[in-house]
Amino acid sequence: MKRRTLIRGLVVGTTLGITDAALEVMAAARQRMDLALESSAIGPATLERWETTAFEYAHAYQTVPPHRLLADVLADFTEVERLLEQRQPIRYRQRLCRVAAQLAALAGIFTSALGAHREARGWFHTGRLAASEAGDNQLEGALTVRSAIVSLYYGTPASAHEQAARARHILGDTIGPATTRGLLVEARALARMGRGDEALPLLRQAEDAFGRLTAEDRDDPAFGHTERQFLWHLGNAWTHLGRTEDAWQVQRRALDLYPPTEYLDPTLIRLDRATCLARSGEPEEAYRTATQALTVLPDEHRTGMVMKYATDFSRAAGHAQLPAGKEFAELLRA
Repeated sequence: MKRRTLIRGLVVGTTLGITDAALEVMAAARQRMDLALESSAIGPATLERWETTAFEYAHAYQTVPPHRLLADVLADFTEVERLLEQRQPIRYRQRLCRVAAQLAALAGIFTSALGAHREARGWFHTGRLAASEAGDNQLEGALTVRSAIVSLYYGTPASAHEQAARARHILGDTIGPATTRGLLVEARALARMGRGDEALPLLRQAEDAFGRLTAEDRDDPAFGHTERQFLWHLGNAWTHLGRTEDAWQVQRRALDLYPPTEYLDPTLIRLDRATCLARSGEPEEAYRTATQALTVLPDEHRTGMVMKYATDFSRAAGHAQLPAGKEFAELLRA
């Protein structure tokens, strides 16, 4: 209060202009604010390095086992957390919050792949908080879509549909990778709920939106949406809509695009193919296809998500008494 009174006394109360004393007070206040806004615990080069770190992980997560990447991501996340606890200029803080959101997204993706779906949802929630702090609604929407995907695999289609619809509201009219992922999650959820008539328009919207993505968007498997991922998600929708021929066409195209070093998505696609075979009245071939999908998979890539997907296939396929069904059940137990 004394400082406020002093400033008012210096600045107000003269009609002859601002006094030298008043100018000194003003300059000191301005300089203190400049120092507060410009002071930073990191430099621009370090910040740029952090911004590229998340994308390096993004390009590795389909080839490197998720448990290996998760430890590094968590270590980096704690480093960014430490930086955010220090004084940063607002523009730096926003960029660091965006990095934190991206790292949280990756931690959620890896954790989900390992089967810890509750923890994965927690990371996506943390990521949404950081993205909101950064003012990045596209990243916030993308994290909401990721959470919906967890619900699609581990929860209920209704919950996945609700979250994907919420993401569409967050994303607005901007077309980006999160838009196409979200539309496909909505469609896949509706297909599993037996609401095919509602799913089909969303698939058409997703195809149109994907055609408008940039080359950069299609190159990033974690924060973008590659063509091979788009095709596998589309094929999954056709699988649950019961349109096996349409599913097989896009599944084949997707598998042709995946390099041999990527394991997770191709395995899920082959399990979808097994589902199509079971629904087409070929349970023996379905089990053989599913068995092959798992046996060619390196042990370290037989993650919780893959085994959950395989178990769901086995329950839906039926005919467990067949020799191929018994062989598959024994493989799951092993």
